[in-house]
Amino acid sequence: MSGSKKKKYYNDRRKSASSSVKEPVGASDLTGAKSKAGKPVQKAAPVSPLFDRDNIMEIFARVFVIAMSVVFPLAIGSEKYANITHFKNMAYYLIAAAAFCAIIITLIVKILKMPANESPLSGSWKKLSPVDIAVLCYWGFLLISTLLSQYKDVAFNGQGVRNDGFIIQTFYVATYFVISRLVRMQKFDLNIYCFGATAVSVLVMLHFFGFDVLDTGFSQPNWESGLLFMGPMGNINLTSYFVSVALIIAACIYITKQQLLFDRDGYLTLVCFVMMLWAELNLNTDAGLVALGVALLAALPLLLTSFERVGRFLTVISVTLAVLIFNRLVIGSDILGEDFGKTGWLMVLAELVIGVAQLIHKRNPSWNPSRKLLLIVTLCIDGAAVLGVLIAAGIAATNETKGMLYELGQIIFHGNMSDKFGHNRGFTWKRAIKLVGQHPIFGSGPDTFCNVFMDKYGDEATKFFGGRTLDKAHNEYLQLLICSGITGLGSFLAFLGLMVSDACKRAEKNPLLVCCALGVVTYAVHAFFGYSLPINSPLMWTLFGLTGAAMRVQDNA
Repeated sequence: MSGSKKKKYYNDRRKSASSSVKEPVGASDLTGAKSKAGKPVQKAAPVSPLFDRDNIMEIFARVFVIAMSVVFPLAIGSEKYANITHFKNMAYYLIAAAAFCAIIITLIVKILKMPANESPLSGSWKKLSPVDIAVLCYWGFLLISTLLSQYKDVAFNGQGVRNDGFIIQTFYVATYFVISRLVRMQKFDLNIYCFGATAVSVLVMLHFFGFDVLDTGFSQPNWESGLLFMGPMGNINLTSYFVSVALIIAACIYITKQQLLFDRDGYLTLVCFVMMLWAELNLNTDAGLVALGVALLAALPLLLTSFERVGRFLTVISVTLAVLIFNRLVIGSDILGEDFGKTGWLMVLAELVIGVAQLIHKRNPSWNPSRKLLLIVTLCIDGAAVLGVLIAAGIAATNETKGMLYELGQIIFHGNMSDKFGHNRGFTWKRAIKLVGQHPIFGSGPDTFCNVFMDKYGDEATKFFGGRTLDKAHNEYLQLLICSGITGLGSFLAFLGLMVSDACKRAEKNPLLVCCALGVVTYAVHAFFGYSLPINSPLMWTLFGLTGAAMRVQDNA
């Protein structure tokens, strides 16, 4: 069957299936099966192959996704950590340029062979969604910001190897469009993304225990000196971006049963989840832990829409508690001396959750609460959790102990933000916010934070950070506000917000969109405490592209 005939076949079958029965596309083959009433039941069209030989551009796009999910995060140069940012930068450019060039050449050949009255691009390229418009506005405002910047060279090319300039951000936007337009989103794509993060997590934990598989020269992370590098992505904060996002996606894959066919019961997905969670616990980044907590609250009303999903959710929670217990016993050896302590209470809680999960799975109760009831319950749980955190922060703020809750309580209830809050982020944030008024509309130019900040606060920063130059705001939104102005930040927030809201609206028909949406939420929270580098940002834009691809598949179904 030729490519054009095959596409016509799938389109005809989708139309007939949607008009007869509301069954997800790709559920099974068309057969002559009959219902109990004796009437023929028309089933949905078969799932199109992962690699359609008649669609060369999609093959290149999917290979691009695989390379970005698995090859890119594991790639590390001969100089190891000494030049890892530059190496990742070049690796991304190489992978992306190869994919883009292959797609462009294929498109040119297709145009040359195509009759004059036909269009080389499908309708999906011509129709722009609100998400697409938002990201194009973001790119356009970046261009204006770059052209108006007094630091044009930095704005175009970025701040050295820690590059976040206009050129690489153009590559990011192109990554979104190539993946969202050319990849027919399937379970494979999100699962392979999680497999890549699992491989990173394995290397991180080997490194944590002193097995320097990558021969980086760091036998173990040195927590006292601040040399916090583990695994093939180097800095633990940048590693946490990828691992925490993929960790949430893996949990959603299991709960919504979107694992691959050879993992029918989801055991492999749970193993990946366990490995990533263990790595995230020992990366021990506050940003990662906060992102996971917020993603968990956001997940409840989106995921728990049936009793079966409640049972699978409790299974994930019980596995999480088991990992926490195991980690305390293996890593925190001092816990072993306690008579009962936190580990004991974790064990009791784990037993209770496992018991309830097993009851739901095995008993299969006939009572199945309505979605409205489940939504009310989950929102109440979210509200109670937020209230509990605020109470805990208020109590912690009155003590002399340090930590996230103490700092949160001091900020909310006492209006006090020390320079040392958030691992010295307080120093940067308090001063950076004063710079917004210098270029409020279009900013000072992409990646020019160092130029603007050090011009005004250079002496203070050098003294506070022990001679180091501060080139990032350690908050992606604040960085965007200063470098790209209200227009750049506003369009980027619109891009993220529309992507999550649209995905949530369509999540009932396509569970993959739940996984994508919660992955984006995890990133959005992590970004509040992090910064964009060629090490982590290409992976986040790959996820954005997959989210757009999932929404486009839903539109065409």
